[in-house]
Amino acid sequence: MDSILVQTFQDWELILVDDGSSDKSGVICDEYAARDSRVIVIHKENGGVGAARQTGLDAVTGEYVIHADPDDWVEPTMLQELYAKAVAEAADVVICDYYVDTKKKTSLVKQQPASLDAKNILKELFQQLHGSCCNKLVKRACYNKVKACFFPGINYCEDLLFWIQIYAYLDVKTAYLNRAFYHYYVDQSHQSITANYSRSFLKMSYAVIEKMEEIIPDSIPFRHELINSKKMSVKYEAFEHPILTSKEYRLVYPELNCKIMEKNTSLINRSLFYLSCHGFYHAATKLYKIKNKLSGHYVR
Repeated sequence: MDSILVQTFQDWELILVDDGSSDKSGVICDEYAARDSRVIVIHKENGGVGAARQTGLDAVTGEYVIHADPDDWVEPTMLQELYAKAVAEAADVVICDYYVDTKKKTSLVKQQPASLDAKNILKELFQQLHGSCCNKLVKRACYNKVKACFFPGINYCEDLLFWIQIYAYLDVKTAYLNRAFYHYYVDQSHQSITANYSRSFLKMSYAVIEKMEEIIPDSIPFRHELINSKKMSVKYEAFEHPILTSKEYRLVYPELNCKIMEKNTSLINRSLFYLSCHGFYHAATKLYKIKNKLSGHYVR
């Protein structure tokens, strides 16, 4: 929060959503609001990250919106430079690079689209562009126009689903700013939701894909390609984290079993992935773990 309070651009509102925290987060939020009238606090019951983002979105009154997560921080000129770019190019969305911070190092992640065409960006959001809302400034009128939202109960890929609604239905004018402002902090002891991969996570992944099938219109010529790429990612995650029986695994999007060798990974990984889909799930995943352990990339 401190990194937002010291922004060089000062005409902003900060909406803090206290999502039923059990620590002192809610009290801290209220203290910030008491010191600065631009800070608005909303206390609500825990409903997951998607519900928290939607609560904040519903309360927004500004012309442009950008998100931030609690453990992260931003450079002091972020709002000023993103807004200036949006105004200069009459852009609906401004995309910038971002940093990934760990306790040991800071890495720059480039996010320049190959093309600023809206449908190309939609495709790239399934490839090299991060679906995050934290490195993208978006005009509020855009999501109001198509009623874009964060879906209740979906706390994985919720940002990507939001951007699909924007880019699939609007001819969005996008600008790219060749700068990084957002510092995404990664606690390597709890890297992500996938660090605790479980059947409930797999169920959430199914829900994400069902929602994609619902919101990506048939008019998108590469609709099938986008959905299949996400299905393949889900199937590969279930290969990397073997929690299913061999029979259960074969039934994870079985229509893709014949396309496994098209996966963009090393030949040995593709071969083990292929074997896992054809009756050798546990043997293949054990060999995969051994291979990664020997190469220093052990998957727990």
